[in-house]
Amino acid sequence: MKEQIEKIGVLDSGLGGLTVVRELERILPGEDIVYFGDNANCPYGNRPREEIFKLSCAMLDFMQRQDVKTVAIACNTISTLVQDLRARYTFPIVSIIEEACKHVAAKGLPQVGVFATEFTIREGLYGKLLGQLRPETKVSGIASRTLAMLIDEGRFDDSETLEEVNSMLGKMKGMPEHPDVKHIVLGCTHYPIVQDLFEKAAPGFTFINPAAVQAEAVKALLTESGLLNNAQQPSLAIYTSGDKQLYEAAIKKLGISRPLTIKIT
Repeated sequence: MKEQIEKIGVLDSGLGGLTVVRELERILPGEDIVYFGDNANCPYGNRPREEIFKLSCAMLDFMQRQDVKTVAIACNTISTLVQDLRARYTFPIVSIIEEACKHVAAKGLPQVGVFATEFTIREGLYGKLLGQLRPETKVSGIASRTLAMLIDEGRFDDSETLEEVNSMLGKMKGMPEHPDVKHIVLGCTHYPIVQDLFEKAAPGFTFINPAAVQAEAVKALLTESGLLNNAQQPSLAIYTSGDKQLYEAAIKKLGISRPLTIKIT
């Protein structure tokens, strides 16, 4: 049986999942959070399915050893495999794609764009889920091979990062089948870290950050299960196969304020 004092787990292929941590900190200020970012293998979206599954299981095995009460899969690429992953673990797993699709369907948008990694776009899960939830919503996907990697390297204001942002927006605007797309899901948790670049480059668009709706789903799950915690000094423990300084820079940019420890694995 899970207990209130157990931690919330958040995992991602790199530091992008800190966007989910920021939202969890905002709406669940009394929860302890343990985070794993596999920067050494980022981005997952350029890898074959079998390898992504193996890497994902390694992180979830780690979370299991941490006695988490739930895990938020912040990575969109990993979320495409969520049904297979749920079959292996006893703790509830919250998929960022599922929650983003519920949000889009509830808004009743006629058209929506999705910016994501190659794997996420190729798997087409946004289109499949929205097709079930709201078939009349048309989905247009644009993939990037490099943007997650650039962000994971801490290049938040880099000229190459801005060039890739503009390239993705240009491709979306140039899609003749859906010329009226004005709402775009940032379908990789790395992307909201540079949401300011997207907004400056395309002020006429609305960018949807799935991290916020995923955090709300985690809150609802814990509330329904009677597992909400109210720690007076909540902790954030970050485990990563990457660079500690990059995490410190991302945490500063995102405004995450709680005391934390960062451990290199």
